[in-house]
Amino acid sequence: MTRRDMEGALKLHCVPYLRNLGFKGSFPDLYREENGLLSLLNFQFYSSGGSLCVNVSYGGRNGENIYFRKDAEPRHVRLAHTRVRARLDAENLIGDKWFCFAATDAGELRGVLQSPRDIAMQINQLINDVALPWWSSKAEAPTSAADGGPGSTQLDGNEQV
Repeated sequence: MTRRDMEGALKLHCVPYLRNLGFKGSFPDLYREENGLLSLLNFQFYSSGGSLCVNVSYGGRNGENIYFRKDAEPRHVRLAHTRVRARLDAENLIGDKWFCFAATDAGELRGVLQSPRDIAMQINQLINDVALPWWSSKAEAPTSAADGGPGSTQLDGNEQV
């Protein structure tokens, strides 16, 4: 399988699912505004091929958790502009979860080999079961230093989702 095959499966299965949830933007960076919360999601492909991860983050009503271009329109905010980020299905706070659809350029597998369709279906399930509740918890949480407010620090790794 190739990156093109994986992108095709994501565009066929994940992007329409996200659109039904109210997400806008263009692949690989999508966003949703809902009740003052900006939910962010992006698909990140490994530079040597064969795998991808799904990153999620958020921005609050007053720019909480956004450290770069706080005044940007939501369509211009990217996941890289946020402090607290999570990698979908990571196993710990600095976890790394890569969905493997082929070998890398060096011939190694970065996880359990799965078909692009199976990966896309698994990602949709994780969005439903994990990411949506995580975003909801951010919408309900009071502004704090951990949200990018005064006294916050950038995390060294990814938060578990």
